[in-house]
Amino acid sequence: MIRTLTYSLTLIIGFFQTAQIAAQKPIEFENSKEVIKNYSGSLSTLEGYIPSISVTKDGKTAYFSQSSEQKPLYGVFSKKEQIHEVYRAEKINGKWSNVTKLKVCPKYASAKHPTVSEDGKRLFFASNMKGSYGKYDIYVADINANGSLGVSKNLGPKVNTKDDELYPNIYNGTLLFFASEGRDGFGGLDLYATQVTQNSLTSSVNLGSHINSSRDDYAIQLDTKKGESYVVSNRGANHTIEKVTIAYRKKSMDNTMVAYNDENLETALEAETSNEITSTSFDE
Repeated sequence: MIRTLTYSLTLIIGFFQTAQIAAQKPIEFENSKEVIKNYSGSLSTLEGYIPSISVTKDGKTAYFSQSSEQKPLYGVFSKKEQIHEVYRAEKINGKWSNVTKLKVCPKYASAKHPTVSEDGKRLFFASNMKGSYGKYDIYVADINANGSLGVSKNLGPKVNTKDDELYPNIYNGTLLFFASEGRDGFGGLDLYATQVTQNSLTSSVNLGSHINSSRDDYAIQLDTKKGESYVVSNRGANHTIEKVTIAYRKKSMDNTMVAYNDENLETALEAETSNEITSTSFDE
């Protein structure tokens, strides 16, 4: 039975003690410099915010995406296009190696921002493959025992829209955070949450004006010990990307913003409606 999104934003904080969205310490990948160009997470790049690699709980497998310029399928004189692809790396004898490109979408389509579930059995990512509802949609694929991936499945219209859905971040097994541009929010990309089980999900919930801004909000990290959350956003001067600290206290400290529970958010989080994930979208 699907676990519902319950309680208030305060309890969501409890789910998120170790979520990683900031730039990580660079990791050396053995014999793979030609593939690994950016894998440590970066706040300001030509592409905007690039999330950190996603590592399984046992620390043995990492997932990340890289982009390259490729000729499109049609048009002899067509210019090269930027294509994003998902990779997996394995930690062997203390070193990252065996970098493998994963076939999560058809050739000439893009897939990026992979995040692996805590149990290492599912991979969520954004893709613009044929069959998407809009530009980039959020997809999920099962990870088999041998490391291969099952069929990529679109999470459907309860998550995806006619515009971009990006930066999925799965935590606590079923709680999925992502950024969406296709809903009536507060401006640009807004952060949303949904509960996802093997075959069903709840309606997406906007995290509210205390988290989202009039600009692009990409990802969220919560620190329960400090009572703070860290939102990656381009709400900085001249739209620069930065981490914004939001404190969950009655009084602000160190010039941080103060967030209070939102009654509308709490009501939405308690919704019990579930919807099935759509049918297969890609299988070659």
